[in-house]
Amino acid sequence: MKVERANGKITPKGWLKELLKRDAKGITGNLDKLCADAGSDIFGPEKVVHKEKDYWSSWWTGETRGNWMEAFIRLSFVTGDDELIARSREMVDSMLSHQDKDGYLGIYVPNERYKITKRFGELWTQSRAMRSLLCYYDYTGEERVLSALIRMADNILDNVKSSVFEIPDEDGSKGHSLMIIDGLARMFDLTGNQKYCDFCEWMYADYCAHASQFIQDDLRTGNVLDPSIPFVGHGPHTCEMLRLPLLLHEMTGKEEYLLAFRCGEQKLKKNLALSGSCKSDEFIGTYQSELVMESNSRTGAFGGCVPMPSTAYEYCTTTELAIDYLEAERIFGDLSYADKLEWLVYNSALASKHPSGKMIQYLGADNMYDASHAVNPRFDYSPTHDDAAVCCAPNACKVFPAFTEFAFVEREDTLIANLYLPLNYEFEANGEKMNIEVKTEYPFKLSATFNVRGKGSFKFALRIPAYAKRFEVKCKRGGYTIKDNLLSFDEAVKGGESITVEFFPEVEMLRAPDGTFALGYGTLLFSKEIAAVCRKHRKYEGPNGFFDCDFIPKEHEDWNDTLLVCGYSPVSAKIEYSEKEGYPLDEGNGPVLTVKALDRYAYPVDLKLRPIGATTLRRTTFPIFEDKENIYKIK
Repeated sequence: MKVERANGKITPKGWLKELLKRDAKGITGNLDKLCADAGSDIFGPEKVVHKEKDYWSSWWTGETRGNWMEAFIRLSFVTGDDELIARSREMVDSMLSHQDKDGYLGIYVPNERYKITKRFGELWTQSRAMRSLLCYYDYTGEERVLSALIRMADNILDNVKSSVFEIPDEDGSKGHSLMIIDGLARMFDLTGNQKYCDFCEWMYADYCAHASQFIQDDLRTGNVLDPSIPFVGHGPHTCEMLRLPLLLHEMTGKEEYLLAFRCGEQKLKKNLALSGSCKSDEFIGTYQSELVMESNSRTGAFGGCVPMPSTAYEYCTTTELAIDYLEAERIFGDLSYADKLEWLVYNSALASKHPSGKMIQYLGADNMYDASHAVNPRFDYSPTHDDAAVCCAPNACKVFPAFTEFAFVEREDTLIANLYLPLNYEFEANGEKMNIEVKTEYPFKLSATFNVRGKGSFKFALRIPAYAKRFEVKCKRGGYTIKDNLLSFDEAVKGGESITVEFFPEVEMLRAPDGTFALGYGTLLFSKEIAAVCRKHRKYEGPNGFFDCDFIPKEHEDWNDTLLVCGYSPVSAKIEYSEKEGYPLDEGNGPVLTVKALDRYAYPVDLKLRPIGATTLRRTTFPIFEDKENIYKIK
């Protein structure tokens, strides 16, 4: 049974408010001033001609601008910031005022549109604009926006009638074209017009029928259904395409699409880092040799890979995977996807995001010993990464606003606390205005209190995370039932009530493919922070405080530790919380997990670990030693 994002108004509080505030002052609020591509009104008056230079084509500007607009619009409305909302409205006004009479809304000037070549960026960039407008429409309900979206969608269908994929894709733009299904599926939902569904099926069939030069064939039916063919493609392509058969299944009810999604899920599991993201140092697969990519690049050039703890994951991949989980939870009504989503967001997404909100890593890793452009220009911390590609920066900005939107979901007539976030939630129940104040420091402390205000009543349920070995609920009311990790109260909740839930997990040992182990507690993965020196190697013009920065270990830093275990449980594991108030990812704040370990000299030490998202340089996985002979006499 489906769940839908609840329609009430969210007002972030606590650490969440601070994170989103830093984003507004950081990359999300300033990318258009830091990067010409993000600042270009390419969907408005600054349309372009199709140009190519090496592997760069003019569609890149449309991707950057479109992805940033979606992130900015989401942040604007999630925070309720009037200034940001006004800027969002200006961007939308410009797009709509420059929509052509025939409905075209894209990046190209007349006579340059819908030219299907080896670098066809039309549908990809239109998909970015469509997602931005749909997001704005969801928050405002403005009919002018829906009307523009219908005209835009109809113009696409009128102009794309021959194969998109028959000419092999050279740079990934045509593969990205498939993501127009993302927007058109929503248009089908909004309008019920069957032609949108039919076009989506045709597009997917066309993709499945033609091999690509660029490595993006993982979701072609012949590949995804074959268990002997691993995922090897460009990580962002594979993870964004993963949800398309799921959307096609939702639209059509056809089991063939559901099977493709389920097979893709199984293959994805083999490529997930411990922190949750998909291995993707551009590609999921690994180079089998230094072969030049050929017309059929799957032959010989790439093979299956193992997500070792020092291999990288791309931020675009993390973002697309988060959207996959949101869609899967919505369509299946399966709240276990919220467990996957939390783990991904609180670990991989935060691990590659600087707590200031002003820098991200294009490529991150669970074990990160050197985050400098000398190693790879994608490993340093930057607000743009324009020395590589400005794709990950705007995509990183989407994660927390989209995540926050799903704090509450609805199943039929029941409101479900889905993600435990500090916020106020305003909604209506039986015609009465209601408010839920959620007081929590989750995931840094594993409890939450729901203070309900208003004259109405409503059915209410809590998602019980899979990690919770036990939990306690405190409230002055009747009983509850539990089914499929959903705690449903037997009686309607009324204004004036207060409900507290606390979760009690155990410290878990998580095995990496190389035989080393990491430690998790609740929905957080913990790491040894490596003290780092920050070296600024580029200052940005415009807004103050934006730099490209290298982080390298301080001199004499040592991370050569071995976990002491007993029966594959960490010895003397203890979780402690900082008495200091403030943002939990800042230095000295947040939880600390202490366990016994051996240092490089084999002396027993207290190894103090912080959440991976609170670190820049870190070691997350360690070898283990089981002291069966009690040499160290540690209990």
